Amino acid sequence: MDIGTKKGTMLLFGGVYSNLQALEQLIDISKRLGIPAENCICTGDLVAYCAQPEEVVNTFRQWGALTISGNVEQQLANDEEDCGCDFKEGGRCDGLSKQWYPYAKGRLSKESIVWMAQLPEHIVFEYGGKKATVVHGSDKYVSDFIFESTPNDIKESCLKATESELIIAGHSGLPFSQKLSGGNWLNPGVIGMPANDGTTRVWYMLLKWVNNAITHEHHSFEYDFKTTQKLMLKNHLPEAYADTLSSGIWDNMEILPELEKMGQGIPLKLNIKADKSTIKKENHMSKSYYDPADLRKFGKITEWSEDLGKKFFDYYGKVFEEGALSAREKSLIALAVSHVVKCPYCIDAYTKDGLQRGITKEEMMESVHVGAAIESGATLVHGVQMMNKYNKLSM
Repeated sequence: MDIGTKKGTMLLFGGVYSNLQALEQLIDISKRLGIPAENCICTGDLVAYCAQPEEVVNTFRQWGALTISGNVEQQLANDEEDCGCDFKEGGRCDGLSKQWYPYAKGRLSKESIVWMAQLPEHIVFEYGGKKATVVHGSDKYVSDFIFESTPNDIKESCLKATESELIIAGHSGLPFSQKLSGGNWLNPGVIGMPANDGTTRVWYMLLKWVNNAITHEHHSFEYDFKTTQKLMLKNHLPEAYADTLSSGIWDNMEILPELEKMGQGIPLKLNIKADKSTIKKENHMSKSYYDPADLRKFGKITEWSEDLGKKFFDYYGKVFEEGALSAREKSLIALAVSHVVKCPYCIDAYTKDGLQRGITKEEMMESVHVGAAIESGATLVHGVQMMNKYNKLSM
């Protein structure tokens, strides 16, 4: 769908996920900012994990905003039996989708399904003299997971294929913006679930024309998540997703690359105006020499040496794939080594990774003792060198 030239502030967001309370709050924000509904665009997946799919569709349609079809809308419109998220078969996400998808399918009216079938796969518009294309996953595949750490050439190919200078994408659930040689990749984030950063905030983006230039701003907001959570539990939807609304932590990180996994539980600093409680928490965390938020910047080490950095991350990702050792075993080894080399970033990352893999605190502590024993033994065995030298000099 080509919607022509747009002017004024644009409000971009994704993943409502049947979360009516978050959608209502966003509509209030748009009205308070004076942004007309036709300047508000969703990257898809109005329906998913939460308890009010029909109410969300009706509220969205009454609002008059625009949306493309996400994988969930496409699957529902085609009367498919799964959400089409491209989750690993038999994995945790796949199992949870078998609970919420039939619920959503059973709660939607025929009229809503027909409306979904008419949604465009992409929206195209011109803004500030530049072409923008809205996609769900990518231009090629609705369920492509594109993250900040995803190789740039994949994003560049999407910009080139759509002849766009701005790609506005969704599906991954994590907000980020990235300047590339061919243009900008913008992911506004989602409003239906937190961004795995340990806060209850959800995310959207404002696109503005300021001083003859396009600017983009990430913004977050709080909403009545307790009502959303209560309705999910009342309707026997997955407790794991209900818990995420209040913890800000995803139940699992199956879909995430290694770099994004490291950011779990670390509050994002993308927003322009954070709430006071978030600011206080972030300032407190950054008083130490090692700021946990720096873990999110790990991927940026490629910036000053892109070729070597890319080779390192290719190697790093390959090392942690399943092989002769399981991913669980590798996580424990990484945790032990993290303590031996005394890297607080690594300790944070692999403690969280271990929790995701069901590693117990007893196993974690035992692995730390193994590392400590090897480190101590290595120190003591070098005492032989001291003894040899002493004997030689004292002869």
